[in-house]
Amino acid sequence: MKVSSSSSPERLNSHLARLLAAGTWASCSLIMIGMLSPEFGLSQRLGGAHFVSTGIVLLIMLPTVRVATMAVWFLINADRDFALVAALVLAIIVASTLFGANAP
Repeated sequence: MKVSSSSSPERLNSHLARLLAAGTWASCSLIMIGMLSPEFGLSQRLGGAHFVSTGIVLLIMLPTVRVATMAVWFLINADRDFALVAALVLAIIVASTLFGANAP
């Protein structure tokens, strides 16, 4: 296991914070556009429900994107132990999504 420098965890946290903030703002913006589109008569042309659905899906995907980003970060920094843990968590998330989608 590679011993990281003290700035590497702070860089990772900063990168993740920016990623999650941007994703949250994008998600909230899409939901807001979808909710306000009928007020401006745009629901038939743009499909306000699609904006809301896309915003909700983006909001739900943010934790998964965070885990995937951490796995890539650890691989780049040659921290194989943490990369393996992040990859296992990502595999569990993907498997539960796939098996949960096919449940009766």
